[in-house]
Amino acid sequence: MNVKQISTCIKLFIVISTCVTGISLSYASNAVYVTTFAGNGSTSSLDFPEDMVQDASGNFYVADWNKHKILKITPEGVVSTFAGTGLAGYLNHTTATSAQFRNPAGITMDASGNLYVADNSNNCIRKIVVTNGAAGAVSTFAGTGTSGYKNGLSSTAQFSAPVNIRMYNNYFYVADFGNHAIRQIAPDGNVTTLSGGIGAGITDGAATIAKHNGPYRLTINKQGVMYVVNVFAGTVRQISFTQGTTSTNVNVTTVGGLGNVLGYADAATGSNARFNYPHGITVDDTGNLYIADLINNRIRMINTQGVVSTLAGSTAGSTTNTIGALATFNQPAQCYFAPDGNIYIGERSNHMIRKLSFKPNYAVQTVTTKGNSFNRPHDIAQDSKGNYFVANRDSHQILKITSDGTATVFVGSGSAGFLDHTDGKQAKFNNPCSVVCDSADNIYVTDLANNRIRKVTPDGEVTTFAGSGNSAVTNAIGKEAAFNYPYYIRIDQAGNFYVSEWDGHVIRKIAPNGMVTTLAGTANSPGYMNGAGAVAKFKNPSGLHVDNIGNVYVADVSNKVIRKITPDGIVTTISGNNESSGNVDGMPSVAKFIDPHGITGDINGNLFVTDQNYIRIITPDGYTRTIAGTRAAGRVDAIFGLSSQLNGTASLITDKTKGLITIERNSGSIRLLSIFPGYMW
Repeated sequence: MNVKQISTCIKLFIVISTCVTGISLSYASNAVYVTTFAGNGSTSSLDFPEDMVQDASGNFYVADWNKHKILKITPEGVVSTFAGTGLAGYLNHTTATSAQFRNPAGITMDASGNLYVADNSNNCIRKIVVTNGAAGAVSTFAGTGTSGYKNGLSSTAQFSAPVNIRMYNNYFYVADFGNHAIRQIAPDGNVTTLSGGIGAGITDGAATIAKHNGPYRLTINKQGVMYVVNVFAGTVRQISFTQGTTSTNVNVTTVGGLGNVLGYADAATGSNARFNYPHGITVDDTGNLYIADLINNRIRMINTQGVVSTLAGSTAGSTTNTIGALATFNQPAQCYFAPDGNIYIGERSNHMIRKLSFKPNYAVQTVTTKGNSFNRPHDIAQDSKGNYFVANRDSHQILKITSDGTATVFVGSGSAGFLDHTDGKQAKFNNPCSVVCDSADNIYVTDLANNRIRKVTPDGEVTTFAGSGNSAVTNAIGKEAAFNYPYYIRIDQAGNFYVSEWDGHVIRKIAPNGMVTTLAGTANSPGYMNGAGAVAKFKNPSGLHVDNIGNVYVADVSNKVIRKITPDGIVTTISGNNESSGNVDGMPSVAKFIDPHGITGDINGNLFVTDQNYIRIITPDGYTRTIAGTRAAGRVDAIFGLSSQLNGTASLITDKTKGLITIERNSGSIRLLSIFPGYMW
């Protein structure tokens, strides 16, 4: 889902009811959530972060006002000094960490990766040479270091408390706070005034008459239109201009707020909206504006139609990571729309960088049922009528959950054994592990300790579909075939079944006529190897998912990886590291799993994996991210997935109307992970 799609359905997440039946949808104010990216809440790592920019490797560079430094933050959130001694001063140096700044407030980057800093209390623009990611010499790029207002060559031009700088098409634009002006620095170093200058005001119009009142941050969209927040006036201004030409091509208009009237109000038109000392502004790829509204402690949005809304935050000045309006900030001073589609927010009083994400949020709720309880439930399936069927492993039964939330025994006598029967409640299973429904609502069960695949009709008649009962890996038709601990079962659109064998270490395929073949893996030979068919090796393969073109995805438990099998049997690893485990998010070579067990997918190509006490997502580009759960095991429901607690997640299926359904072995619970309605399964 791209930013344009997200902004279209900023509509919002699902709050879950407490039973399977009639799960109600109620809408919150937005579909974003807030997390902490860097900083520990003290001044030890960040102290008044004022502005940031990101390089091609994902590193952020932060102008830290109180530290008098430029800090570097890795994609993992590790903070270090990039330039500056930490002592306030004005000193250029060939070594960046020996140079001195005084209240650096703004930062930007050129096409070569060099950094430019609006050095506020030194009244100038500084340049940091960057070579292969390493800081080099620090010099003065523009300004004399003395406060004043003068256009001309960069070496003689003067600024007064510059607070922000941005680059567009090789020109630099500076929010010259003390002069109430927007300044332009041409590629040849010539400094001019784009709009405003000297006296404060809030006048719209051409450059010759336009006035600003405390211009603090600016941003430029892809079409070259500039937007500026005027702190003291509580407004968002638009500046249309032709780059490099005279001031006659400049026009200033107000698109948000009413000049010099501060407050808080969302509105369908910008002039009816109110801001209170807006400090930061950024723009996304589709032209939506985001504003860090300092005193209101909120992140506001002005969409391309001019509607002003609140994305996240409330009046509370604190640090709460959660959904939209439930999140809290403490003086958000700047915001930066990054290439990853997230907005990064610098908070003055919290001394943190927060991250506002548009990725779907998953609320977690425990599903309550009436009637029979669960006894080590292991898998769940859903028929065309909306009934759920649960493999209740330790009671050797299949339970049915109807639309009113009532759980009853569907088939199985309750004692371990093997017996087919027309009356399903007299039939016997031995550790039924996985269930799946076909298009006619027949249920197929991996009867683990019986080494068979059982079939249950909608009327409850139990028969053996495949497997002799012998513990072996034998390809044949129906009951002539043999399995070695058949673990999970799933079905494709053509009616073919796929079975993972825990002790056989293979993935089997069963045609609709009952013919059993080996799709991939070396029979009874655990290991880790990619390749074609029998060359490949698995170690205790578990959960399965089949996409709409016949690829099979496998949660390879003991190898701690996720594997992909093409329809012709080619096996590859798409995420995880077979040599080490952990809850590590990242691209395929970085991501790690602990105990991947269940797996499912959606129509957008995302995969969802149960991983001990977590639920993980693997996006189509291969990035693995944790979306629910914490390290601690528990049964804690939460509106914000990462605040929930799970306990021994096993299987995972997709309910097209509700979200993700997972079974927990350890807690004997069914948990529901919802997602806002704009998302389509």
